[in-house]
Amino acid sequence: MAISAKLRTRLVLAAVIGLYSACSSAALENNLTPTVTALKNTPRNVMIVGNSYTYYNCGLFDYLWGFKDDQKAELYTAQATIAGADLDWHNVEYLINPPGQSAEIIYKRNKDGVLFDTVLLQPNSISPIDPPRVENFKKWAKNHIATIRKAGAQPALVMTWARKGQPEMTAKLADAVIKVGNEHKTLVIPVGLAFAKAQKLNRKLELIMPDKSHPTAAGSYLESAVIWSALLKKPLEGSQFYGGCEKPLKPADALFLQKVAWETVKEFYGWK
Repeated sequence: MAISAKLRTRLVLAAVIGLYSACSSAALENNLTPTVTALKNTPRNVMIVGNSYTYYNCGLFDYLWGFKDDQKAELYTAQATIAGADLDWHNVEYLINPPGQSAEIIYKRNKDGVLFDTVLLQPNSISPIDPPRVENFKKWAKNHIATIRKAGAQPALVMTWARKGQPEMTAKLADAVIKVGNEHKTLVIPVGLAFAKAQKLNRKLELIMPDKSHPTAAGSYLESAVIWSALLKKPLEGSQFYGGCEKPLKPADALFLQKVAWETVKEFYGWK
């Protein structure tokens, strides 16, 4: 017997309702508390500076554009990535103020002449806690944050996730990035904490590739949903965009990850 679209939607919601109710009960693993809990201004043009974690599965910007269209929001994203890169590999001043005018065809400057009003910095996945790289991460986080502010934009640091099989990395990464964010009064986006929460609640949903590091399509979807929730200070509200680039998720999985993203962000920032 054929199932109607309405009934199918109800079945999907029923499949995730148990996980929904558990989301708020799965405690986050950070020890430090962020001092910055929201951007001062709602972003419109966002540049994501990162590496392979950023560009896997066609890139975070692709998911965020999909969310934008689904939610009918004014949020335009670009990304600049280099495989394996840490923050010092990127000329952030050049990226957010390109000398030509091609970027302005899509990303209109605001009333203050700023092209990208918000810039996300995603460091190498382990540099905040890897002894040979820690000081370099701190130095370039500080330098880039200053550059971003000088350009009239808002900076944010993206917290990455623990390697598969090494859950102890979650709290270490979280606290290391929060500490730097607090020192420079910069928003931290708690992606790694959302990964840990989702993995506790649904062990069957793979967020990390067999290499034990890079995100699956579900992982990229979750990271993008966390970024959306943190930047816009609102949930995706049942988005029916399940991923592009021939990598759409099952509706139940997407709805679950949307909920995890929102619950993580609310708890992390102390929002009501």
